[in-house]
Amino acid sequence: MDADGVEVARATAQLHLADALPRRWTHVQGVAAKARSLSGLVGEDQHLLVAAAFLHDIGYSPEIRDTGFHALDGARWLRRNGFEPRLAGLVAYHSCAAYEAAE
Repeated sequence: MDADGVEVARATAQLHLADALPRRWTHVQGVAAKARSLSGLVGEDQHLLVAAAFLHDIGYSPEIRDTGFHALDGARWLRRNGFEPRLAGLVAYHSCAAYEAAE
C-alpha cells in the first residue's frame, strides 16, 4: 500500500459515506487523522493503517450493507471490489468485531 492507495481509500469512503451518512463520514475523517498522527509507529504499514482508518466503517453505507454487520459487510465489499486482503482483514476485525460477531 502506498500514498495513492490511501487516496483511493479516502475517495471511496467519501463516495459511500459523505452524503448518505454525514456523521459517520465525520467520524471516519477523525479516525483517519488519528491514524495519520500515529502512522510513523508502524513503519512500512503506515499507509495501510491510514487506508484502513478511512474504510473501517464503509459497511454502514446503504449501498454496501448486506448482513447488517458493518465490519463483515465492509470487508466483503472491499474484497469483491479488488482491495487487498490485508486491508479487508483490518476492516473485518476492527473494534473487537470478532466478539461482536459472536453476539
